[in-house]
Amino acid sequence: MANPTQTVDNLMKVSVKVRPGTISSDDHRDIPFVFIYGVGPAGITPFEKALFGKGIGDRVQFDMMFSDYRETIGHLEAPLREQTGIRSPASLDVTVTGIVRATDRDVVKAMAAGGSCGDCGCGCGGH
Repeated sequence: MANPTQTVDNLMKVSVKVRPGTISSDDHRDIPFVFIYGVGPAGITPFEKALFGKGIGDRVQFDMMFSDYRETIGHLEAPLREQTGIRSPASLDVTVTGIVRATDRDVVKAMAAGGSCGDCGCGCGGH
């Protein structure tokens, strides 16, 4: 059960609703995305940094150039794509919907999935 006063912090299982924005899209749907905060092989991403300390109901807007997407999202690129189908949007509107302490099993799974194929940090396991 989520604690309404809980905030995003290390090793928390964070649930958000993501609304992608693209130059050619009028798609305004909110898509659920769940991740473990702070388990990336290259450290905390700018996406995660912006969510740090936020609580349920808080929103963060990301406006980014196509070339900045991978750096902003980092190791969460593959999970975001797999869970939501989102690929390189011009913007993301993110609303925190849930925060709970991640189980040890969830942390290990997230760390294993974060293995990178090299310098790209995409977490795909190999191109």
